[in-house]
Amino acid sequence: MALLVKMGTGIMLFAALVMAMAFVFSSCSAASPCSPVVPCNATTCFEYCQKNNYKNFQTSCTPGQYYPICCCLVPGADGL
Repeated sequence: MALLVKMGTGIMLFAALVMAMAFVFSSCSAASPCSPVVPCNATTCFEYCQKNNYKNFQTSCTPGQYYPICCCLVPGADGL
């Protein structure tokens, strides 16, 4: 009987961990105005931001770990 209680507790902890990870990763990806764009230049970054329905934005290309990153900066959002 004690073994079943331990297994149930382990399964519940695993399920809680999976749900927490899904919540954290989904909220991080949705809030980020930056994404890898190859090649990243003024034209491709501008088109990427337009395609993703950003309004009144400024573009910025920065070096990433593997690919350049295009950021769609919206004045007044997140303290910008």
